[in-house]
Amino acid sequence: MTRLLQNPLGHPAPEGERGDIVRVSDGMRTLYLTPQEFDEASEQQLRYRLAAEGRTRTTAQGNSSQLPPSWAES
Repeated sequence: MTRLLQNPLGHPAPEGERGDIVRVSDGMRTLYLTPQEFDEASEQQLRYRLAAEGRTRTTAQGNSSQLPPSWAES
């Protein structure tokens, strides 16, 4: 978990400051949350959201490389 600033965008917040954005990553997937969203989420909820992000990206990447059936027939 890294707290970030909006100005300058994406820079780490100084030690002890809340920051404007919270970046949560498991090394493969990353979520960007507001500080309030981060404070309200349990560790289990964050892990679930990271896993869901991975499934969403995998599905989107798999579908983007496939042509619709009507195109493949031409």
